Amino acid sequence: MQGLRAIPSLAWVPLFLLWLGIFETSKVALIAVGVFFPVYLGVMGAVLGVDRKIVEVGRIYRLSGLALARRILLPAILPALVVALRTGLGLGWMFVVAAEYMGASEGIGYLLVDGQQLGKPDQIIAAILVFALLGKAADAIIVALAAPALRWQDAYQGGR
Repeated sequence: MQGLRAIPSLAWVPLFLLWLGIFETSKVALIAVGVFFPVYLGVMGAVLGVDRKIVEVGRIYRLSGLALARRILLPAILPALVVALRTGLGLGWMFVVAAEYMGASEGIGYLLVDGQQLGKPDQIIAAILVFALLGKAADAIIVALAAPALRWQDAYQGGR
């Protein structure tokens, strides 16, 4: 898995174009590959960082594997999971732009390229601002959805 992680996500572009064509499937695949490893590594780091004593307490109480995951592991990794998802979301927007460089004829990334080719800095700045607003809105949604589940954690700041 570490070998795959070391491959820059944009290096997959020619292969995705060859296998999946220039349409939406290759763009979705690029975004998924670009986001997967940072989220995966964040979640795995959180799982590996769970205090073994807490897991042992769950085993002493004879919690089943599913109950152990639901009552001990999930609450323990939830803050790191939210951070990993927020990181992945930020990278996802970056890969949306990269994916739209792959021959898009519409979309915000297309407006960036079109603005560059036609020498329209105002169009480029407008597209960047739209990306910023969409990114902030998506991040706020993740924070809002996670907040009820993280109320127990005093240290969670919810993006502040």
